[in-house]
Amino acid sequence: MNAEDFDYTQWCDSTGAPLTKMPDRLGVAANGFIRDKTGKILLQQRADNGFWGMPGGQVELGESVEQTVVREVYEETGLEVRVERLIGIYSEPESHPFMRYPDGTIVHYVTHVFICEPIAGALQLSSESTDIGYFAADALPAQTLLSHRIRIADALTGLVYPFIR
Repeated sequence: MNAEDFDYTQWCDSTGAPLTKMPDRLGVAANGFIRDKTGKILLQQRADNGFWGMPGGQVELGESVEQTVVREVYEETGLEVRVERLIGIYSEPESHPFMRYPDGTIVHYVTHVFICEPIAGALQLSSESTDIGYFAADALPAQTLLSHRIRIADALTGLVYPFIR
């Protein structure tokens, strides 16, 4: 499919807001699915839009997706992690891969989600978040990103093969 064939008007961004224009660019990202000893899931409240999601971010030039998730989790949470396995790769419009930024930029992300195990560090806020904490799977914050709800549900299946969504 080329850009002319993409009907953005039928899709919503990761917060559930309808797209108002074509995405400005394509990006590559990674998220870390992290649980505490009781099974609760680590989420951070984003400073840019107030929604909750798993820690993660964009791949930088010269960096692998695995290196990205380790770096982003540390920068955003203070935790050092070890990547255990891939949960899935998310890019289909149905999986809400579109992120809208405060300046109006919309990015269509291809996101790699990994199960990560904390190995050191202590939780701390970053400039990218206003709150951080662990939540039971059945008690996620109301304003959890739609894209992350899908990814969390996939991680909780326990299946060992990666999802492609």
